[in-house]
Amino acid sequence: MQPSDSQLTGVPQTVIIDPNTGLPQNVVIIQQESSAPKVVGILIIIYGAIIGVLTLIAMLGVSLITDPDSEIYSKDVADSPTMMYVILGIAVLCCIGQVVGGIFMNQKKKMGIHLVWLTLLISFATDILLEFTYPDYIASQAGSMSTSINIAFSGVCSVICGVIVAIPLMVTGSGMDDSSLIG
Repeated sequence: MQPSDSQLTGVPQTVIIDPNTGLPQNVVIIQQESSAPKVVGILIIIYGAIIGVLTLIAMLGVSLITDPDSEIYSKDVADSPTMMYVILGIAVLCCIGQVVGGIFMNQKKKMGIHLVWLTLLISFATDILLEFTYPDYIASQAGSMSTSINIAFSGVCSVICGVIVAIPLMVTGSGMDDSSLIG
């Protein structure tokens, strides 16, 4: 007798049920990989690019701040514009680092998270430097508060951004590798 398509042939096997899961022991559960590194990486790339362009525009605007005939002239900045250019240059480099870190995060490399954390720390340090270098100019800006409140606000924002960047590390199944900036 030949088996037909509607008949099953073979030897029945016993199935052992795992008491902890209620599933057969030979079942492997495969989860879909998390998209958190890609989403956060793309957001960081967009943020770094926009802030980088705005910082480049601000570098062009320093000439207006140092021009005595300009409406936004500031004697503090005009006396030493080099420090303003240095701070804005560091900010541009941080934005480039954030874009590169976002690209690394899209490739699921932990090195990207570490790079973005480093740029956030450097950005916070430049905010402090800017507050102490030009306190009168910063205080004269609309919406500005005292130096200590501005620094505290910048610190809180840096911490929140650092936590957002760390989301791929907190998500299970993110698929991040073990690369690092340090060794």
